[in-house]
Amino acid sequence: MVMSVKRYVALLWMALFLVLSVTPTAVQAHAGLMGSQPKDNEVLQANPGQISMRFTEVLEPDLVAINLYNWKGEEVQLEAPTLQPGDASQVNAKLPDLPEGTYTAIVSVVSEDGHPVEERLTFSIGQKSASVVDPTAQKSDSSYLIVYRYLTQGILLLGGGLYLLAWRGERYGLPSFGKLLGIMRQIGWGLAIIGLVFLWFLYDESLAAVSLTDALWQGSWSVLMQSSFAMMLLVSLGLLILLAIPGMVSGWYVILWLALLCTQAFGGHAWGISPVWLSLLLRVLHVLTVSLWMGALFYLLLTYRQAERGNEGFKAFFLRTVAVASLLAVLTGIAMLGIQTNVIAIFQSSLTWSYLFYGKVAAVCVMLVIAFWQTKHWRQKNVLRPLLLRWEVALGIVAILAGMWMSQTQYPTTADSSTIDSATTVIHQHQH
Repeated sequence: MVMSVKRYVALLWMALFLVLSVTPTAVQAHAGLMGSQPKDNEVLQANPGQISMRFTEVLEPDLVAINLYNWKGEEVQLEAPTLQPGDASQVNAKLPDLPEGTYTAIVSVVSEDGHPVEERLTFSIGQKSASVVDPTAQKSDSSYLIVYRYLTQGILLLGGGLYLLAWRGERYGLPSFGKLLGIMRQIGWGLAIIGLVFLWFLYDESLAAVSLTDALWQGSWSVLMQSSFAMMLLVSLGLLILLAIPGMVSGWYVILWLALLCTQAFGGHAWGISPVWLSLLLRVLHVLTVSLWMGALFYLLLTYRQAERGNEGFKAFFLRTVAVASLLAVLTGIAMLGIQTNVIAIFQSSLTWSYLFYGKVAAVCVMLVIAFWQTKHWRQKNVLRPLLLRWEVALGIVAILAGMWMSQTQYPTTADSSTIDSATTVIHQHQH
Protein backbone atom coordinates (compact mmCIF):
# COMPACT_ATOMS: atom_id res chain seq x y z
CA MET A 1 0.00 0.00 0.00
CA VAL A 2 1.19 3.52 -0.72
CA MET A 3 1.82 4.82 2.75
CA SER A 4 4.64 5.18 5.23
CA VAL A 5 5.18 2.62 7.96
CA LYS A 6 3.91 5.06 10.62
CA ARG A 7 0.71 5.78 8.70
CA TYR A 8 0.19 2.07 8.06
CA VAL A 9 0.57 1.22 11.75
CA ALA A 10 -1.70 4.13 12.73
CA LEU A 11 -4.49 2.84 10.48
CA LEU A 12 -4.20 -0.66 11.92
CA TRP A 13 -4.35 0.76 15.45
CA MET A 14 -7.45 2.75 14.50
CA ALA A 15 -9.10 -0.40 13.13
CA LEU A 16 -8.20 -2.30 16.30
CA PHE A 17 -9.63 0.51 18.43
CA LEU A 18 -12.90 0.42 16.48
CA VAL A 19 -13.19 -3.33 17.00
CA LEU A 20 -12.56 -3.10 20.74
CA SER A 21 -14.93 -0.15 21.15
CA VAL A 22 -17.89 -1.95 19.58
CA THR A 23 -20.77 -2.00 22.06
CA PRO A 24 -23.66 -4.45 22.22
CA THR A 25 -26.60 -3.58 19.98
CA ALA A 26 -30.09 -4.95 19.60
CA VAL A 27 -29.81 -7.19 16.54
CA GLN A 28 -31.65 -10.05 14.91
CA ALA A 29 -29.92 -13.10 13.47
CA HIS A 30 -31.72 -15.78 11.51
CA ALA A 31 -35.34 -16.08 12.61
CA GLY A 32 -35.08 -18.19 15.76
CA LEU A 33 -37.78 -19.56 18.03
CA MET A 34 -38.07 -17.38 21.15
CA GLY A 35 -41.09 -19.00 22.77
CA SER A 36 -44.14 -21.12 22.11
CA GLN A 37 -47.54 -22.10 23.45
CA PRO A 38 -47.60 -24.92 24.34
CA LYS A 39 -44.02 -25.00 25.54
CA ASP A 40 -41.56 -27.55 24.28
CA ASN A 41 -42.01 -30.94 26.08
CA GLU A 42 -45.08 -29.64 27.95
CA VAL A 43 -47.77 -32.14 29.00
CA LEU A 44 -51.28 -30.65 28.62
CA GLN A 45 -54.48 -31.89 30.17
CA ALA A 46 -56.54 -30.91 27.12
CA ASN A 47 -56.15 -29.90 23.47
CA PRO A 48 -54.85 -26.28 23.46
CA GLY A 49 -56.82 -25.48 20.30
CA GLN A 50 -53.86 -24.00 18.46
CA ILE A 51 -50.09 -23.84 18.34
CA SER A 52 -48.41 -20.43 18.65
CA MET A 53 -44.72 -19.79 18.00
CA ARG A 54 -42.91 -16.48 18.31
CA PHE A 55 -39.67 -15.76 16.42
CA THR A 56 -36.90 -13.20 16.77
CA GLU A 57 -37.99 -11.33 13.63
CA VAL A 58 -41.02 -10.79 11.45
CA LEU A 59 -41.97 -13.58 9.07
CA GLU A 60 -43.14 -13.62 5.47
CA PRO A 61 -46.72 -14.98 5.32
CA ASP A 62 -46.31 -17.09 2.17
CA LEU A 63 -43.02 -18.64 3.34
CA VAL A 64 -44.24 -20.24 6.59
CA ALA A 65 -45.23 -23.89 6.96
CA ILE A 66 -46.16 -25.98 10.04
CA ASN A 67 -46.32 -29.77 9.85
CA LEU A 68 -47.66 -31.81 12.78
CA TYR A 69 -46.79 -35.48 13.40
CA ASN A 70 -48.19 -37.90 15.99
CA TRP A 71 -46.15 -40.33 18.06
CA LYS A 72 -46.23 -42.88 15.21
CA GLY A 73 -44.54 -40.42 12.85
CA GLU A 74 -47.77 -39.96 10.87
CA GLU A 75 -48.61 -36.47 9.65
CA VAL A 76 -51.71 -34.76 11.03
CA GLN A 77 -53.39 -32.44 8.52
CA LEU A 78 -53.52 -28.78 9.60
CA GLU A 79 -55.04 -25.67 8.14
CA ALA A 80 -52.61 -23.16 6.64
CA PRO A 81 -50.81 -21.23 9.41
CA THR A 82 -51.50 -17.53 9.89
CA LEU A 83 -49.50 -14.66 11.35
CA GLN A 84 -50.73 -12.93 14.50
CA PRO A 85 -52.57 -9.70 13.57
CA GLY A 86 -50.35 -6.77 14.51
CA ASP A 87 -47.37 -9.04 15.25
CA ALA A 88 -45.86 -10.72 12.20
CA SER A 89 -43.20 -12.43 14.34
CA GLN A 90 -45.80 -14.84 15.74
CA VAL A 91 -47.31 -17.69 13.72
CA ASN A 92 -50.45 -19.59 14.74
CA ALA A 93 -51.89 -22.88 13.54
CA LYS A 94 -55.31 -24.27 14.58
CA LEU A 95 -55.32 -27.83 15.87
CA PRO A 96 -57.96 -30.45 14.97
CA ASP A 97 -59.31 -32.94 17.49
CA LEU A 98 -56.31 -34.87 18.79
CA PRO A 99 -56.27 -38.12 20.82
CA GLU A 100 -53.99 -38.42 23.83
CA GLY A 101 -50.34 -38.82 23.03
CA THR A 102 -47.15 -36.99 22.02
CA TYR A 103 -46.97 -34.69 18.98
CA THR A 104 -44.12 -33.03 17.13
CA ALA A 105 -44.59 -29.77 15.23
CA ILE A 106 -42.02 -28.79 12.62
CA VAL A 107 -42.21 -25.16 11.58
CA SER A 108 -40.34 -23.95 8.51
CA VAL A 109 -39.88 -20.21 7.99
CA VAL A 110 -37.67 -17.89 5.97
CA SER A 111 -35.71 -15.14 7.71
CA GLU A 112 -35.80 -11.57 6.46
CA ASP A 113 -32.33 -12.23 5.03
CA GLY A 114 -33.74 -15.05 2.89
CA HIS A 115 -32.36 -18.02 4.84
CA PRO A 116 -34.59 -21.06 5.50
CA VAL A 117 -34.97 -21.90 9.19
CA GLU A 118 -36.55 -24.99 10.76
CA GLU A 119 -37.62 -25.34 14.41
CA ARG A 120 -39.24 -28.23 16.31
CA LEU A 121 -41.76 -28.28 19.15
CA THR A 122 -42.84 -31.42 21.02
CA PHE A 123 -45.87 -31.51 23.33
CA SER A 124 -48.18 -34.16 24.80
CA ILE A 125 -51.92 -34.27 25.49
CA GLY A 126 -53.02 -36.26 28.54
CA GLN A 127 -49.77 -38.17 28.88
CA LYS A 128 -46.57 -38.80 27.02
CA SER A 129 -46.50 -41.69 24.58
CA ALA A 130 -44.38 -44.66 25.58
CA SER A 131 -42.48 -44.47 22.29
CA VAL A 132 -42.22 -41.62 19.80
CA VAL A 133 -41.13 -42.00 16.18
CA ASP A 134 -38.93 -39.13 15.03
CA PRO A 135 -40.61 -37.63 11.95
CA THR A 136 -38.53 -37.07 8.84
CA ALA A 137 -37.06 -33.58 8.92
CA GLN A 138 -38.03 -31.38 6.01
CA LYS A 139 -34.88 -29.35 6.16
CA SER A 140 -32.45 -30.08 3.31
CA ASP A 141 -28.69 -30.24 3.64
CA SER A 142 -27.43 -26.64 3.38
CA SER A 143 -23.81 -27.62 2.66
CA TYR A 144 -24.49 -27.85 -1.08
CA LEU A 145 -26.07 -24.41 -1.01
CA ILE A 146 -22.94 -22.98 0.67
CA VAL A 147 -20.58 -24.65 -1.84
CA TYR A 148 -22.49 -23.53 -4.92
CA ARG A 149 -22.94 -20.05 -3.52
CA TYR A 150 -19.22 -19.76 -2.87
CA LEU A 151 -18.25 -20.96 -6.35
CA THR A 152 -20.84 -18.83 -8.14
CA GLN A 153 -20.47 -15.61 -6.21
CA GLY A 154 -16.70 -16.10 -6.08
CA ILE A 155 -16.65 -16.06 -9.89
CA LEU A 156 -18.80 -12.92 -9.92
CA LEU A 157 -16.72 -11.05 -7.30
CA LEU A 158 -13.40 -11.97 -8.87
CA GLY A 159 -14.67 -11.33 -12.40
CA GLY A 160 -16.11 -7.93 -11.50
CA GLY A 161 -12.97 -6.71 -9.76
CA LEU A 162 -10.78 -8.05 -12.56
CA TYR A 163 -12.89 -6.31 -15.22
CA LEU A 164 -12.77 -2.95 -13.44
CA LEU A 165 -8.97 -3.15 -13.03
CA ALA A 166 -8.47 -4.23 -16.64
CA TRP A 167 -10.74 -1.41 -17.82
CA ARG A 168 -8.49 1.11 -16.10
CA GLY A 169 -5.31 -0.81 -16.90
CA GLU A 170 -5.86 -0.31 -20.64
CA ARG A 171 -5.03 3.37 -20.14
CA TYR A 172 -1.52 2.30 -19.11
CA GLY A 173 -0.97 -0.02 -22.06
CA LEU A 174 -1.93 -3.23 -20.26
CA PRO A 175 -4.19 -5.98 -21.72
CA SER A 176 -7.97 -5.60 -21.76
CA PHE A 177 -10.29 -7.98 -19.93
CA GLY A 178 -11.02 -9.96 -23.10
CA LYS A 179 -7.39 -10.26 -24.19
CA LEU A 180 -6.30 -11.18 -20.69
CA LEU A 181 -8.73 -14.08 -20.27
CA GLY A 182 -9.48 -15.15 -23.83
CA ILE A 183 -11.86 -18.10 -23.95
CA MET A 184 -11.88 -18.22 -20.13
CA ARG A 185 -14.16 -15.18 -20.17
CA GLN A 186 -16.92 -17.18 -21.89
CA ILE A 187 -16.27 -20.21 -19.69
CA GLY A 188 -16.52 -18.10 -16.54
CA TRP A 189 -19.76 -16.53 -17.76
CA GLY A 190 -21.24 -19.97 -18.47
CA LEU A 191 -20.18 -21.31 -15.06
CA ALA A 192 -21.78 -18.31 -13.36
CA ILE A 193 -25.05 -18.86 -15.22
CA ILE A 194 -25.08 -22.57 -14.35
CA GLY A 195 -24.18 -21.78 -10.73
CA LEU A 196 -27.07 -19.32 -10.37
CA VAL A 197 -29.53 -21.86 -11.78
CA PHE A 198 -28.25 -24.57 -9.41
CA LEU A 199 -28.46 -22.14 -6.50
CA TRP A 200 -32.06 -21.37 -7.39
CA PHE A 201 -33.16 -25.02 -7.31
CA LEU A 202 -31.14 -25.85 -4.18
CA TYR A 203 -32.65 -22.89 -2.38
CA ASP A 204 -36.15 -23.70 -3.63
CA GLU A 205 -35.76 -27.27 -2.40
CA SER A 206 -34.93 -26.00 1.10
CA LEU A 207 -38.27 -24.16 1.38
CA ALA A 208 -41.13 -26.19 2.81
CA ALA A 209 -43.99 -23.71 2.48
CA VAL A 210 -43.85 -22.72 -1.18
CA SER A 211 -42.28 -23.57 -4.52
CA LEU A 212 -40.53 -20.48 -5.86
CA THR A 213 -40.17 -22.16 -9.23
CA ASP A 214 -43.95 -22.51 -9.47
CA ALA A 215 -44.35 -18.93 -8.29
CA LEU A 216 -41.93 -17.75 -10.99
CA TRP A 217 -43.71 -19.80 -13.66
CA GLN A 218 -47.08 -18.36 -12.56
CA GLY A 219 -45.75 -14.81 -12.32
CA SER A 220 -46.49 -14.56 -8.57
CA TRP A 221 -44.09 -11.70 -7.87
CA SER A 222 -45.73 -10.95 -4.52
CA VAL A 223 -44.44 -14.34 -3.34
CA LEU A 224 -41.03 -14.07 -4.99
CA MET A 225 -40.36 -10.63 -3.50
CA GLN A 226 -40.78 -12.06 0.00
CA SER A 227 -37.42 -13.82 -0.46
CA SER A 228 -34.48 -11.45 -0.83
CA PHE A 229 -32.20 -14.35 -1.74
CA ALA A 230 -34.46 -15.43 -4.61
CA MET A 231 -34.66 -11.89 -5.95
CA MET A 232 -30.85 -11.59 -5.74
CA LEU A 233 -30.51 -14.71 -7.89
CA LEU A 234 -33.04 -13.49 -10.48
CA VAL A 235 -31.49 -10.02 -10.77
CA SER A 236 -27.98 -11.51 -11.03
CA LEU A 237 -29.12 -13.82 -13.81
CA GLY A 238 -30.67 -10.91 -15.71
CA LEU A 239 -27.54 -8.78 -15.38
CA LEU A 240 -25.32 -11.64 -16.60
CA ILE A 241 -27.51 -12.01 -19.69
CA LEU A 242 -27.19 -8.26 -20.37
CA LEU A 243 -23.41 -8.56 -20.02
CA ALA A 244 -23.38 -11.04 -22.88
CA ILE A 245 -24.66 -8.42 -25.37
CA PRO A 246 -21.68 -7.68 -27.67
CA GLY A 247 -20.56 -4.39 -29.16
CA MET A 248 -21.82 -2.01 -26.46
CA VAL A 249 -19.79 0.98 -25.25
CA SER A 250 -17.37 0.23 -22.39
CA GLY A 251 -19.44 2.27 -19.94
CA TRP A 252 -22.35 -0.17 -20.44
CA TYR A 253 -20.29 -3.09 -19.15
CA VAL A 254 -18.81 -1.06 -16.27
CA ILE A 255 -22.29 -0.12 -15.04
CA LEU A 256 -23.56 -3.70 -15.39
CA TRP A 257 -20.56 -5.12 -13.49
CA LEU A 258 -21.04 -2.59 -10.69
CA ALA A 259 -24.76 -3.42 -10.50
CA LEU A 260 -23.97 -7.15 -10.49
CA LEU A 261 -21.49 -6.74 -7.64
CA CYS A 262 -23.89 -4.60 -5.61
CA THR A 263 -26.64 -7.18 -6.10
CA GLN A 264 -24.55 -9.80 -4.25
CA ALA A 265 -24.87 -7.69 -1.09
CA PHE A 266 -28.65 -8.17 -0.89
CA GLY A 267 -28.76 -11.90 -0.16
CA GLY A 268 -27.24 -12.17 3.32
CA HIS A 269 -27.77 -11.12 6.93
CA ALA A 270 -28.28 -7.47 5.99
CA TRP A 271 -32.10 -7.62 5.87
CA GLY A 272 -32.34 -8.92 9.44
CA ILE A 273 -30.24 -6.15 11.03
CA SER A 274 -31.53 -2.76 12.14
CA PRO A 275 -31.24 -0.12 10.78
CA VAL A 276 -31.64 -1.93 7.47
CA TRP A 277 -30.49 1.03 5.33
CA LEU A 278 -27.16 1.22 7.15
CA SER A 279 -26.71 -2.53 7.08
CA LEU A 280 -27.32 -2.66 3.32
CA LEU A 281 -25.08 0.35 2.63
CA LEU A 282 -22.18 -1.15 4.57
CA ARG A 283 -22.62 -4.51 2.91
CA VAL A 284 -22.67 -2.97 -0.59
CA LEU A 285 -19.47 -1.03 0.12
CA HIS A 286 -17.86 -4.12 1.63
CA VAL A 287 -18.69 -6.31 -1.37
CA LEU A 288 -17.46 -3.68 -3.85
CA THR A 289 -14.16 -3.06 -2.06
CA VAL A 290 -13.47 -6.77 -1.49
CA SER A 291 -14.13 -7.43 -5.18
CA LEU A 292 -11.86 -4.56 -6.22
CA TRP A 293 -9.10 -5.67 -3.82
CA MET A 294 -9.16 -9.29 -5.01
CA GLY A 295 -9.57 -8.34 -8.66
CA ALA A 296 -6.58 -6.02 -8.44
CA LEU A 297 -4.35 -8.71 -6.93
CA PHE A 298 -5.41 -11.25 -9.53
CA TYR A 299 -4.90 -8.74 -12.34
CA LEU A 300 -1.40 -7.95 -11.11
CA LEU A 301 -0.62 -11.65 -10.89
CA LEU A 302 -1.59 -12.07 -14.55
CA THR A 303 0.25 -8.96 -15.80
CA TYR A 304 3.16 -8.56 -13.37
CA ARG A 305 5.84 -8.94 -16.04
CA GLN A 306 4.38 -6.00 -18.00
CA ALA A 307 3.57 -3.93 -14.92
CA GLU A 308 6.77 -4.61 -12.97
CA ARG A 309 9.14 -2.14 -14.62
CA GLY A 310 8.86 1.08 -16.57
CA ASN A 311 5.17 1.70 -15.90
CA GLU A 312 5.21 4.17 -13.04
CA GLY A 313 1.76 5.47 -13.91
CA PHE A 314 0.16 2.06 -13.49
CA LYS A 315 2.18 1.37 -10.35
CA ALA A 316 0.90 4.55 -8.70
CA PHE A 317 -2.67 3.82 -9.80
CA PHE A 318 -2.55 0.20 -8.64
CA LEU A 319 -1.05 0.91 -5.22
CA ARG A 320 -3.47 3.75 -4.60
CA THR A 321 -6.45 1.59 -5.64
CA VAL A 322 -5.45 -1.37 -3.48
CA ALA A 323 -4.69 0.87 -0.50
CA VAL A 324 -8.16 2.46 -0.63
CA ALA A 325 -9.97 -0.81 -1.39
CA SER A 326 -8.26 -2.80 1.38
CA LEU A 327 -8.73 -0.03 3.94
CA LEU A 328 -12.42 0.37 3.12
CA ALA A 329 -12.92 -3.42 3.11
CA VAL A 330 -11.48 -3.64 6.62
CA LEU A 331 -13.35 -0.61 7.97
CA THR A 332 -16.72 -1.62 6.47
CA GLY A 333 -16.18 -5.13 7.84
CA ILE A 334 -15.61 -3.66 11.30
CA ALA A 335 -18.67 -1.42 10.98
CA MET A 336 -20.80 -4.40 9.88
CA LEU A 337 -19.57 -6.29 12.91
CA GLY A 338 -20.52 -3.33 15.11
CA ILE A 339 -24.19 -3.29 14.08
CA GLN A 340 -24.50 -7.06 13.75
CA THR A 341 -23.04 -8.29 17.04
CA ASN A 342 -20.15 -7.45 19.38
CA VAL A 343 -16.72 -8.74 20.35
CA ILE A 344 -17.85 -10.16 23.70
CA ALA A 345 -20.61 -12.21 22.10
CA ILE A 346 -18.20 -13.52 19.45
CA PHE A 347 -15.57 -14.73 21.93
CA GLN A 348 -18.16 -16.22 24.27
CA SER A 349 -19.92 -18.09 21.48
CA SER A 350 -19.20 -21.63 20.30
CA LEU A 351 -21.13 -21.13 17.05
CA THR A 352 -19.48 -21.98 13.74
CA TRP A 353 -19.81 -18.30 12.79
CA SER A 354 -17.25 -17.28 15.43
CA TYR A 355 -14.61 -19.75 14.22
CA LEU A 356 -15.15 -18.63 10.63
CA PHE A 357 -14.71 -15.06 11.84
CA TYR A 358 -11.36 -15.93 13.45
CA GLY A 359 -10.20 -17.55 10.21
CA LYS A 360 -11.28 -14.57 8.11
CA VAL A 361 -9.51 -12.08 10.40
CA ALA A 362 -6.33 -14.17 10.37
CA ALA A 363 -6.35 -14.42 6.56
CA VAL A 364 -6.87 -10.68 6.12
CA CYS A 365 -4.13 -9.81 8.63
CA VAL A 366 -1.60 -12.03 6.83
CA MET A 367 -2.67 -10.49 3.51
CA LEU A 368 -2.00 -7.00 4.86
CA VAL A 369 1.46 -8.00 6.13
CA ILE A 370 2.37 -9.56 2.77
CA ALA A 371 1.00 -6.49 0.96
CA PHE A 372 3.20 -4.22 3.06
CA TRP A 373 6.40 -6.12 2.25
CA GLN A 374 5.47 -6.58 -1.42
CA THR A 375 4.73 -2.87 -1.82
CA LYS A 376 7.97 -1.87 -0.13
CA HIS A 377 9.98 -4.20 -2.40
CA TRP A 378 8.19 -3.00 -5.54
CA ARG A 379 8.68 0.67 -4.76
CA GLN A 380 12.34 0.37 -3.83
CA LYS A 381 13.59 -2.22 -6.35
CA ASN A 382 10.89 -2.24 -9.07
CA VAL A 383 10.54 -6.00 -8.58
CA LEU A 384 7.43 -8.04 -7.82
CA ARG A 385 7.44 -11.45 -6.19
CA PRO A 386 4.81 -13.66 -7.88
CA LEU A 387 4.95 -16.19 -5.04
CA LEU A 388 3.80 -13.52 -2.57
CA LEU A 389 1.07 -12.46 -5.01
CA ARG A 390 -0.15 -16.05 -5.19
CA TRP A 391 -0.25 -16.22 -1.41
CA GLU A 392 -2.26 -12.99 -1.26
CA VAL A 393 -4.77 -14.30 -3.78
CA ALA A 394 -5.04 -17.65 -1.98
CA LEU A 395 -5.60 -15.98 1.39
CA GLY A 396 -8.17 -13.66 -0.19
CA ILE A 397 -10.04 -16.69 -1.53
CA VAL A 398 -10.02 -18.19 1.98
CA ALA A 399 -11.35 -14.92 3.44
CA ILE A 400 -14.15 -14.76 0.84
CA LEU A 401 -15.09 -18.39 1.55
CA ALA A 402 -15.25 -17.66 5.28
CA GLY A 403 -17.36 -14.54 4.66
CA MET A 404 -19.88 -16.35 2.45
CA TRP A 405 -20.10 -19.25 4.89
CA MET A 406 -20.70 -16.76 7.69
CA SER A 407 -23.57 -15.22 5.72
CA GLN A 408 -25.25 -18.65 5.64
CA THR A 409 -24.96 -19.43 9.35
CA GLN A 410 -26.35 -18.15 12.63
CA TYR A 411 -24.23 -15.43 14.22
CA PRO A 412 -23.89 -14.76 18.00
CA THR A 413 -26.11 -12.18 19.64
CA THR A 414 -26.54 -10.76 23.13
CA ALA A 415 -30.01 -12.27 23.60
CA ASP A 416 -30.45 -14.01 26.97
CA SER A 417 -33.01 -16.24 28.59
CA SER A 418 -35.05 -13.31 29.91
CA THR A 419 -35.85 -12.36 26.32
CA ILE A 420 -37.26 -15.84 25.70
CA ASP A 421 -39.29 -15.77 28.90
CA SER A 422 -40.80 -12.39 28.06
CA ALA A 423 -41.66 -13.59 24.54
CA THR A 424 -43.41 -16.65 25.93
CA THR A 425 -45.41 -14.41 28.27
CA VAL A 426 -46.51 -12.30 25.31
CA ILE A 427 -47.72 -15.42 23.49
CA HIS A 428 -49.61 -16.60 26.57
CA GLN A 429 -51.36 -13.22 26.78
CA HIS A 430 -52.41 -13.52 23.13
CA GLN A 431 -53.97 -16.90 23.87
CA HIS A 432 -56.07 -15.61 26.77
